[in-house]
Amino acid sequence: MQCCCNSGNDKNFDPVWCRGTVKEKIFDPWMDSMRSQGCKFLDGRKVTDLFFNEETGCISEVACGKESLEADTVIFAVGISTLQDVIQHSAALCTREEFLKVLNLASIDLLTVKLRLDKKVNIPNASNACSGFDDSYGWSFFNLNAIRDEHKDDPVTVIQADFYHANEFLPLKDEQIVGKVMSFLSKCITDFENTTVIEQEIGRFPKSLTHFYPGSYKCMMRGSTSFPNLFMAGDWIVNRHGSWSQEKSLVTGLEAANRVVDFLEEGKFAKIIPVEEDEPHIEVLRGLNRNFNEIRGQLPWSNYFLQ
Repeated sequence: MQCCCNSGNDKNFDPVWCRGTVKEKIFDPWMDSMRSQGCKFLDGRKVTDLFFNEETGCISEVACGKESLEADTVIFAVGISTLQDVIQHSAALCTREEFLKVLNLASIDLLTVKLRLDKKVNIPNASNACSGFDDSYGWSFFNLNAIRDEHKDDPVTVIQADFYHANEFLPLKDEQIVGKVMSFLSKCITDFENTTVIEQEIGRFPKSLTHFYPGSYKCMMRGSTSFPNLFMAGDWIVNRHGSWSQEKSLVTGLEAANRVVDFLEEGKFAKIIPVEEDEPHIEVLRGLNRNFNEIRGQLPWSNYFLQ
């Protein structure tokens, strides 16, 4: 998968692509750094429930099957589908309306297809958002020769195509997926018709992306919860920073870490860089929207509008 951080400011809206996989370039070194400072990663554990102290209201233990781990603070940095599974099996979380509302949210499937071709193809743009093929999914493709250092000097073309809301693709066999992708690419750039796939790498990620749809905002969570020591992070967490997508996941993670520091009264606060202020025309539109919402709230049939 590619890493994309977009600014909320029009003039800086160009994406910044990771020059390798996010795992290799960001997460592996990051985890090594944390291990060197005493952090432990418990692989293969699945959170099945939480226990809280009824006097303080704080989470006291995290259950992972038959194993139980004591906790001073807890951060859920997970996607919607993962949290929904925890909620459905957690007696503690089912007592809180903010978590029950999460069950109304939805996730979508992601398919990634990396192809190595037998020759070079001239691709005008490094990243390409595509439409007009089918209304049920969206997709984009990337010229990895232009983006990733490892493919910069390759004598052949290496591309990656990502499909979003890819429900109908996930059950297909690899060769069927490759055939479809090559057909789509050929419709975008005809030179793909004269190439042959010599290597392929396909990733299926069911229910891995947040589905933002009209009305979903009211069911999304804030960074703090009704449990004083349980905090949230992710691209679907509501905050006031102005970032989105993977950048928002990072920002809400830093915010959660700062809440832990504040709660424990120990450690150093992370610095969070604010986004640039909105352009004047965006601010005017935001003001109009606020005024409309205030007027709408006074109408007897206001509940019929999407929130």
